[in-house]
Amino acid sequence: MTPPNVRKPNILFVFADQLRYTALACNGNRIVRTPHLDRLAGEGVVFDRAFSSCPICSPYRAQVLTGNYSHVNGVVCNEYRFFDGQKTLPQRLKAHGYRSAYVGKWHLGYGPYWEHRRYGFDDLYAYNCNHDYYEVSYWHNEDGPFPMVEYAPNVETELALDYLKTHAREDQPVFLMLGWGPPHWNGLGKARRYGDYPQRFNLYDPAEIDLSENVPIQLRDFARREIADYYGMVTSLDACMGRILDELESVGLAENTIVCFSSDHGDHLSSHGYGTPGDGWMHHTLRGSKATPYDEACRVPLMIRLPDPTRRQRRSRAFFSSVDVLPTLMELCSLPAPEDVQGRSLAGELLGTGRTAAADSVYLQILGPGWPTRDKWVGLWRGVRTEEWLYARWKDRNGLRLLIDLKSDPAEMHNLADDTAHAGTAAAMEELLADWIGRTGDPFDTGKRLPSTEMLDLGQAFSTNRWLSRAPAGYVEGIKTNHLRFRTGEQGSDAQPTDIH
Repeated sequence: MTPPNVRKPNILFVFADQLRYTALACNGNRIVRTPHLDRLAGEGVVFDRAFSSCPICSPYRAQVLTGNYSHVNGVVCNEYRFFDGQKTLPQRLKAHGYRSAYVGKWHLGYGPYWEHRRYGFDDLYAYNCNHDYYEVSYWHNEDGPFPMVEYAPNVETELALDYLKTHAREDQPVFLMLGWGPPHWNGLGKARRYGDYPQRFNLYDPAEIDLSENVPIQLRDFARREIADYYGMVTSLDACMGRILDELESVGLAENTIVCFSSDHGDHLSSHGYGTPGDGWMHHTLRGSKATPYDEACRVPLMIRLPDPTRRQRRSRAFFSSVDVLPTLMELCSLPAPEDVQGRSLAGELLGTGRTAAADSVYLQILGPGWPTRDKWVGLWRGVRTEEWLYARWKDRNGLRLLIDLKSDPAEMHNLADDTAHAGTAAAMEELLADWIGRTGDPFDTGKRLPSTEMLDLGQAFSTNRWLSRAPAGYVEGIKTNHLRFRTGEQGSDAQPTDIH
């Protein structure tokens, strides 16, 4: 517990959408220009083994906010709502005097945002999901929509800074989450799918783009052009981060603010031959660009700067999962460690106390097809990643298994799951995966499944009923009753006619 005479730190958690680990200069990229994020990395602790445990938009957000895996918190895929009884990070911090706000892409429900739909945040300046970055409107709680008059990340950055400067006081610290939309591809109708950004950041020559060897030769020219724009979007966000760091310094907030930067998941950008959901010419199992066990999808940047300058300038190889954010931030604020979450605090890695034994692996999962109107996608799988190995297996796709030797095959190109020479390793990794499944209470192998999508039937409910009429045949059979129950109040406090859009 923080002593009463010690100021509690503010917390600023900034994250991009679909930014992969390798797309920052501080993480070894020799092409992309990210001087301000590099500065943050140099002033903080960089986690080189940070992973989005469920590498898709809504589930990541729910994992960060609850400290629980997706099968426990209810947000099993995009456009789903929390199960009842999930206690969120802003709710936990509020009990210790924090005021909280969320700015940007929310993707946990549509506005207007009445109190019961903010999941503990005092203020939302948010929209559900819009990747046309010059055509964004947001709600402030129940009021709106208000159009953003320029590039959305610029507006969101100013909203976040205004909030911090207005509300961060000695007697009331602030927890603020800022969720930028880029570098996620923009609306699929655009001529340049990663082109929606200020063109002063269009700095990259496709001919100079480095590609991983896991990009198929047939896609390489296309991939270079796409990544050049992707990097332009990344650099546009870096400029926003520079604005944040400079302003925190100039108004005196840096000395008492924990600053975090991360991403909800990565982006394949043609690695392993993956395209986007709009690529109808591709096989449906390749239209993911995320939601796979590969590093391009799961591994994310994570850097945390503490106010104490003696706790800075280090890189950590500890495994850090998205469910670990909540307990870590609470311990960094000297608040009681929650016992009802599945994540674990890695504050010891930041403080140098070594109080938490390092995990030897991280648990990965995908529970749905990515969007309510998709019938099939990249598949339903569970995985585990250690220092040397990646292992995953699918419930569908004819029981596909994946075993990658990360030491000899860092591009993750050679599946050794059926190689008899590695049968012992496959068995050991299966045992480790089974242990994770058991420890987390994940019904992956035993649970009832919905008939069309083969998703687990966990009693999940859509965040809005707009998807009921659009979902594939068989999809709604296990969902509709749950959603209608939530609308009439039997499943919690979210039952208001405003949930019908």
